[in-house]
Amino acid sequence: MLSTQTAQAAQSGGFQAMNPAAQVLIAALPLVAVVLLAVLAFFAMLWDQQKNRILIARGEKPVQRNIDEKILLLGMIALFVGIGLTAFFLLSEGMTSALLGGIIPTMTGLGVVVHYALRRGRASR
Repeated sequence: MLSTQTAQAAQSGGFQAMNPAAQVLIAALPLVAVVLLAVLAFFAMLWDQQKNRILIARGEKPVQRNIDEKILLLGMIALFVGIGLTAFFLLSEGMTSALLGGIIPTMTGLGVVVHYALRRGRASR
């Protein structure tokens, strides 16, 4: 019984027909991407803060950064990573729950970009 179900899944293709190791890798991809982005953002802010400390210790004035532009950059990265993941999951598995692995970062990035646009529009008035 089990072998016939496995054979049917292999013939139909899709996520169930894949090697279990490949299933784990594909399922973990969005989580790894989010963690990597968070680690990179943390170290970028840490290095920027240390650079500012060194400049202040030398008596120089650190360059003022616009935090809105950094947030916009992170939002755009999340948006385009999410679009890529959504396309990948859609093409490889079709309309399944795995598609959420791409939709969630897409909507997060889109939300940040819309927030930036609304904030800039309000500031220009």
